[in-house]
Amino acid sequence: MATHNNMNNDDLRSLLGTSNMENKMVVDTDDYNQKKELDPNYLLDDRGHINKTTKISWILVVTTISTSLGCSIPAGYNTGVVNSPAEILKQWCNETIMDRYAVQFSPAQLDGLWSILVSVFLIGGIIGGVAGGKLANALGSSKSLDRVELFFIARLLSGLSAGLTMAMVPMYLLELSPSDKSGVFGVMFTVGLNFGMVLSQFLGLGNILGNESSWHYLFSLYGCLVLLALPTLKFVPESPKYLYTVRNEHNKALSELSNLRGMPISDISWELENLIVSPERWTLRRVINEPSSRKAIIITCIIMLGQQLSGINAVFYYSTSIFRNAGMSTADAQYGNLGAGVINFIVTILSATFIEKFGRKTLLLFSSAMCVFMLTALMISMLLSSIGSIPGISYFLIVFVIGYVLFYGFGLGPIPFFVGSELTDVGPRPIIMSAMSVANWSGNFLVGLTFPFVNLILKQYSFLPFIMFTIFLIIFTWKVVPETKPSFDQQSIDNE
Repeated sequence: MATHNNMNNDDLRSLLGTSNMENKMVVDTDDYNQKKELDPNYLLDDRGHINKTTKISWILVVTTISTSLGCSIPAGYNTGVVNSPAEILKQWCNETIMDRYAVQFSPAQLDGLWSILVSVFLIGGIIGGVAGGKLANALGSSKSLDRVELFFIARLLSGLSAGLTMAMVPMYLLELSPSDKSGVFGVMFTVGLNFGMVLSQFLGLGNILGNESSWHYLFSLYGCLVLLALPTLKFVPESPKYLYTVRNEHNKALSELSNLRGMPISDISWELENLIVSPERWTLRRVINEPSSRKAIIITCIIMLGQQLSGINAVFYYSTSIFRNAGMSTADAQYGNLGAGVINFIVTILSATFIEKFGRKTLLLFSSAMCVFMLTALMISMLLSSIGSIPGISYFLIVFVIGYVLFYGFGLGPIPFFVGSELTDVGPRPIIMSAMSVANWSGNFLVGLTFPFVNLILKQYSFLPFIMFTIFLIIFTWKVVPETKPSFDQQSIDNE
């Protein structure tokens, strides 16, 4: 893993308060001079930089906005869009199949069909793909054509696009960002993802687009976000680190980095000097065979699976019914569910500051531990509510749902999406991040497929498996996962 500069908390606070967003990096001049005498071609790395400055340029800001509008927000939108109009869509599927094929589905068969339509998006996410985002706009015509098959294909294609987005965008933003801001830009993908989910929840309310006459517009509206991102693509740069290490195009890499930082090549060449250039092509076999990359891919996949198996999807599945049991109307329960999504989105934005201050491992442990506490309290409250032993217990359910979403957003939500990029060098990084994406969608698919049966069997104890998985994640993180926050004394993953 490439080393990074270290900054104390006072430096970080002062930098976040500067208007020009400049990151000062100052080190020992004598150390640099000694290295320069030994090697005239020595380029400054990010631990050997002298009174130089890296900037968060307008190109980096535009690139972040572009990837959010065109990739992460649509991915989140398509993930959450099926929740609110689910019953309306089931009715449409039933009526369409009856009209076209003269087949009447039983409630169980209709639930099975709906599970397939929901799960195909997750399968698309596992597979990944390039053309999904463009072709999925056909979704808007599935109602007028009365084709459940078209709806199926459109969800598969949007899943392909979302899978590719999850594998590429976090890695891409981290490779473009200044090293001491890697946590901030690492969180940006999750911010976009959560905003997309909140947007779909809001537009999916019954009095907006989540109704029988407008649901098809709800499913295709995200295409407008992609169109907004198109004019910005000419400003989006290629990753200088990718050009330097994978393509071996050093001059082009320096030119791209110079444009990205808005600074002369002589002032920013140190950012690329410490990267490892390998003449061999990285494959999955090579990633698994080399100890450092093997450890990185195992850690990345287990953390991501742990995130998906921590119960976040189950909590959101339950949230509407929990709010109704607390005395809310169906409409108010939908607003309560939307409120939980908004809290998750806001906390994810705030988490960037905490991630830089406390570190990835520390925050992941704290977030996971608090999620275990909230899930346990929620499970106990659901049990007490079912037997009606304590008046007003349903209101505690709301508190614990909000509490779980709150602490999930601080660490367990955003960190698994970018920690894999920080565990390894540029060469094996795409394969490791692709594995992360597969782990995410596989875990999501596993929960979506098994949770209805788990809920049927365990009833009020249905959160128990998620509690056990999260406890395992805490132990694994504590014993195995290294701290990836940039620091002077940071060791490579090989030495962990």
